[in-house]
Amino acid sequence: MKRGLIVIAILFLLVSVHAFGGEYGNFSVLEMDRTVVEDVFVQGDDIYAKIDSAYRDAAFTVKISNEKMADYRTWLHGGEEMTIRVYQSPQENRHGYTYRVNTTARYVEYWADGKLVLHLERASGM
Repeated sequence: MKRGLIVIAILFLLVSVHAFGGEYGNFSVLEMDRTVVEDVFVQGDDIYAKIDSAYRDAAFTVKISNEKMADYRTWLHGGEEMTIRVYQSPQENRHGYTYRVNTTARYVEYWADGKLVLHLERASGM
């Protein structure tokens, strides 16, 4: 019985470490809701979030800042929030990922239905 509990604890720890604190390009994951976001792909300042098929029709709100959860920066369109969708075409290699978010911000937040589903932090010095 004790051995089984140890195995369960180790498995839980491994899943938790994978879900939180993962490294994606020059970003670290602070928070990721694995029921919504399956993976993250980063190429330079471009970020793509792979979305679970149950949420492919959802709209995601992205906020950027240089302070954690505060002092949001404005996007080129003038607002503090940018709405993005999930790319649905099989013609490109990004099917199932959100449209590209390009930013130099330190923090990037993805929201869906008023809930934070992905929170990234850029490594300092990048």
